Amino acid sequence: MMTPMKRIWLGFRKEITILQYERGLLYRAGRLERVLEPGRYRFGRWAPVEVAKISLREMSHIVAGQGLLTADKIEVRITLVAQYRVTDPTLAFQAVENYVEQLHQELQLALRDVVSAKTMDQLLESRAELGNELLQLAVEPARRYGVELTRVGLRDVILPREVQRVLMLEVEADRTGRAELVKARHEVAAARARANTAKILAESPEVVRLQQLDALLALAGKGGNVVLLPNLADLLTPRKNGSV
Repeated sequence: MMTPMKRIWLGFRKEITILQYERGLLYRAGRLERVLEPGRYRFGRWAPVEVAKISLREMSHIVAGQGLLTADKIEVRITLVAQYRVTDPTLAFQAVENYVEQLHQELQLALRDVVSAKTMDQLLESRAELGNELLQLAVEPARRYGVELTRVGLRDVILPREVQRVLMLEVEADRTGRAELVKARHEVAAARARANTAKILAESPEVVRLQQLDALLALAGKGGNVVLLPNLADLLTPRKNGSV
């Protein structure tokens, strides 16, 4: 945009300051005369000059809430953020009417092309790759009007409520399935432990008697319990027939 100049009445001059991060395009009688470097410039009060100031700082641009259809015909709303800077002030000011609006349109078109070629699952799984694809599509058009596009990324991907509900059901089913799997694994482990215990007891009757003695000691240690042992010898020695 053209920047109005400050008039200094004592010297009948008008003045403009170009900051360190700016460049100025000096137009005299409607023609570009030169690019002004950072500094202070004074012109005669009646000189037919105008100056356009262009910032060279890196800036961010947001393309918000674009409703688009994926390859599997699901509507998504995407917000992306682009970082850019002007590398050629003359091109940026003269090649297009408004380089920011032009960049906005380039990003919109690139986003539409990329999203329409992907399914919803691909879109959700490859957000970082999607940003790189957008950058590749928009970087060359932007360079033609003096803008360097340095980064493009997705900030938000909003799905329809129906799709969100389906995804939540899938997540819940996945959690339930994993919980059931863990429970089944524990049950199998417990069954194996019981089978191993039964095998050990069958092969070693002495172990059975030790467990019986432990159980009797536990009962006897509690107040008020009376333990009757009619055949104490059977607990201490195996029976002749080898049965428990």
